[in-house]
Amino acid sequence: MGKPKRRVSPRLANQVNRDFDHLVALSLIAVVRNVDPPWERNSSGRPCWDPKVVAVCLFMKIFLSRSYDGIAAYFKTNTFVAHHLHLERLPGHSVIARGMLKMPTSYIRLISRLVTFQMRRRGVDVAVDSSGFSLKTSSKWFDIRIKRKSTKKDYIKLHIVIDVDTGIILHFTITDWNDSDSKEFKRLISDLPRIGKAAGDKAYSSRANCQAVAEKKGRPFLSFKANATGKARGYPAWQISFRAYTDNPDEWMDEYHIRSMVEAVFASLKRCWGSDIRSIKGWLKRRELAIKGAAYNIKRVLYIERAKDLGIPLWMNCP
Repeated sequence: MGKPKRRVSPRLANQVNRDFDHLVALSLIAVVRNVDPPWERNSSGRPCWDPKVVAVCLFMKIFLSRSYDGIAAYFKTNTFVAHHLHLERLPGHSVIARGMLKMPTSYIRLISRLVTFQMRRRGVDVAVDSSGFSLKTSSKWFDIRIKRKSTKKDYIKLHIVIDVDTGIILHFTITDWNDSDSKEFKRLISDLPRIGKAAGDKAYSSRANCQAVAEKKGRPFLSFKANATGKARGYPAWQISFRAYTDNPDEWMDEYHIRSMVEAVFASLKRCWGSDIRSIKGWLKRRELAIKGAAYNIKRVLYIERAKDLGIPLWMNCP
C-alpha cells in the first residue's frame, strides 16, 4: 500500500476522541428514539426493559470494546447514558446479552444508514473491498501430504462499499471466508441510486459487475486479470473499460488507485475495534461485526460534523 497521502485532521481527531463516549451515546440515542424498537416487548410475565434502551446499551458495549460484565460496570460508574435516557439505572449484563440474541441484523443496517443519511449524495466515487475478521474457533484436519494434523483460525469476511471522499461505509455484507467476492459486488451497489467512478481489485473483475456500474451511470475501474480479453460478450461496459485501460494504462491506473481509500477504512476499523470477533454462537458473530461497521460510521460522521462546525477541512496531507 505504501505511505498514506492524507489523514483526518489531528485537530478533529483529538476533539472527537477526547469526548468519544458522550458523543457516541448522544448520536445513538437520537437515532434509536426515531425508529421502531428492534423487537416487541413480552405481553406476559414480568415487566421487561424497553428494547430501545437495551439496543443503546448493546451498541455501546461494542463501540467501547467491553465485555458484558464490563459494560454493566461502566454504566454504574458513568451515569451520563442513563441520564440522557431519563433512567435511574440501566440493564445488567444478562439483559444486554439476551438483547444480542434478539437483535436483528436489519436493525443494525437501519441504524448505520440513518446515521449517514445526511452524508449520502448522488454521483459519489466509490470503492469496494473485503477483509477477514478472525473468530475464536479453529478448523482442524489431517494433511495427507505432510502426514500431520493442521489447524487454521476461522474467520468471516466483511464486504464494504465506501464513499471515497468521506470514507463512510455506504453498504456492507458479511459472508463466510470461502464465499466469492465478485458475487457480492451487485449487492453492495444495489442501494446506491447513482455513482461516479467505482474501483475494485481483481476479485471483483467481471463483465457483469462492469455493466452493473454502467447501469448506474458510473465508470468502472475494476482491475483486470492477466488473462482478460476485450470481448464484450453481451456486456459493452466491459469492452469500453478494457479499451480505456489498453489505450492509456497509466491514466487508467491513476483513476483506479482511489481504491486505496477502502484499505484505509479497514485499517481504521480494525485499529479502533479490533480484528477479532468475540462472539461464538451462530449469527452473533455477524451481528457483532455489523455493529463494528456502524460504530465506524458514527465516528466518521462525528469527524465530518466537527469539521463543519470548526470550518476546517476534514483531511490534511501527510508530510
